[in-house]
Amino acid sequence: MNDTSRPSTIDRQHTPVVIQIVGYKNSGKTTLIGALLQHWSTQGKKVAVIKHDAHEFQMDHAGTDTYAHTQAGAAAIAISSATRTAIIEQHSSTLEELISRFEVGYDLILVEGFKQAHYPKIVIVADEQGISLVHELVQVKWVYNRYSSSISSNLKEITFIDAEKDGIITIIHELENYIEAQGEHQK
Repeated sequence: MNDTSRPSTIDRQHTPVVIQIVGYKNSGKTTLIGALLQHWSTQGKKVAVIKHDAHEFQMDHAGTDTYAHTQAGAAAIAISSATRTAIIEQHSSTLEELISRFEVGYDLILVEGFKQAHYPKIVIVADEQGISLVHELVQVKWVYNRYSSSISSNLKEITFIDAEKDGIITIIHELENYIEAQGEHQK
């Protein structure tokens, strides 16, 4: 399978399908999401990404007006230009709250992390530790194996994809088939 130009069947009139990409640090989550985004953006699809950060992230920086507003006590700030909008709130949000922000106008929502959430998952296995996720997490639909040894499992409901042998094209086709099937269930 070398053709990634297959027309996507994502339908923007329905609630977007949510798919999680999980794995341990440096397993390739961001790389895989980047490849999926490149594929679907060339087809004109609008894909939202939600990323979990286990550390305190800082999006705003000293010297900007929005940073000054936050330092002065703003509970939330929004900044908008002709091409982008950002909202920074001084509280955490649940995954469900974040997903609800993208339910209209997007074809698909990719979630990086939030391992314990109950959405269909791609588990990226890049080392022996990653194998444990396959058995520990719920809703594992696909395993993207980047680890040098093969993973054997008797879990028939999980599709195992060898990153070296099958690569990104197989993941794309698997996801598009899944998304199409979910769209049929919404009709």
